[in-house]
Amino acid sequence: MKNKYDSALIDKRIVGLSIATRPDCINEEICKLLKTYTDKYYVSVELGLQTSNDSIGNLINRCYSTKQFIEATKLLNKYNIDVISHIMIGLPNETSDDIKNTVDLINSLSIQGLKIHSTYIVKNTKLEEMYKKNEYTPITLEYYLDSLCYIISHLNKDIIIHRISGDSPKDLLVAPNWNLHKKWILNGLDKLLKEKDLYQGKFYNK
Repeated sequence: MKNKYDSALIDKRIVGLSIATRPDCINEEICKLLKTYTDKYYVSVELGLQTSNDSIGNLINRCYSTKQFIEATKLLNKYNIDVISHIMIGLPNETSDDIKNTVDLINSLSIQGLKIHSTYIVKNTKLEEMYKKNEYTPITLEYYLDSLCYIISHLNKDIIIHRISGDSPKDLLVAPNWNLHKKWILNGLDKLLKEKDLYQGKFYNK
């Protein structure tokens, strides 16, 4: 890993090292290695949480537990390495309580960044099979925008929101079609936040 990171930092114009990985790939030895770069570079690690509900995590083959996500986050915190988390809205069997619990978990940890994605169906996946069997219904744009409003208004204002949508290649997307229109999401969210007088951290309670 050191050889890979060193080879990625050969240009003097490079100022940071951003690593995306799984929580179960983080250990003390890796954190110590990452720490050696922090004097010269900004170092951050992206960890996928997706949901705090382990039952849903098992259903989507996440293959690691929420406890492992928490442990990895705290280990990175120990070495003062910024953590950016990913969460998804619209996963199978998800409820509003699941969204609330996921936001509460993010707020309870020392996380510096958040990427929010909607769940979409792509070809040749288990989710496509579930969709064709009527075992999964994609969320609507309205549901996603309402969920974004909840997340943003209940999220610690110190957490930087890096992203509020994820894109699927057009030729692979099965549903929902609104996922292809990022402006619908951006403009729709902006309008809804203004209409409801919402902003990041409005309902956040320490």
